[in-house]
Amino acid sequence: IGASDTICRYYLVPYLKEFHRRYPNVHIKVTNQTSIACAKLLESGQVDFAITNYPNSGLSNTQNVRIIREFKDVFVANDEYKELKGKTVSLKDLKQFPILMLDRKSTTSEFLHSMFQRHQLDLVPEIELSSNDLLIDLARIGLGIAFVPDFCIPANDKDLFILELSEKLPARQMVVAFNESLPVSQAAKQFMDML
Repeated sequence: IGASDTICRYYLVPYLKEFHRRYPNVHIKVTNQTSIACAKLLESGQVDFAITNYPNSGLSNTQNVRIIREFKDVFVANDEYKELKGKTVSLKDLKQFPILMLDRKSTTSEFLHSMFQRHQLDLVPEIELSSNDLLIDLARIGLGIAFVPDFCIPANDKDLFILELSEKLPARQMVVAFNESLPVSQAAKQFMDML
């Protein structure tokens, strides 16, 4: 299985637990990479399937893609930015604040950069990292406003608030993708069906 750290932590763990409970003798190997890198692992046959964010520039037309859930991306901040709490903020307004986001090799970064470009804005992040958890930690201590998938933010988080945007960002999907030109094992089929 190819999957990003975020997808593993916030989505995949209960499925791994259940699959292992049902099929204790089946060996499971999870390779952590960005969603784009997971698509490349899939293309080269190094994983049976990948669970990735979508759209994903790394996925090709030889790969079958099934949507398993939708999610929204959000900007989160702590009380250092309380002047933004309860207000509607535009992407242009956000440019004056330090933006914390995933690095350029991620589908999330591609998505946010394209949203800014769609509004004729250049996005210059303050910090780019490879971990949503670190971005959330940095937002929690007030280093900036983090852009993360909504499923990473605990429902009753007392330290962070979600900013209201004037622009509607489209929902994205989490998908399971497999390469139609390569044989898929019975175990891989069973796991994908659980998702």
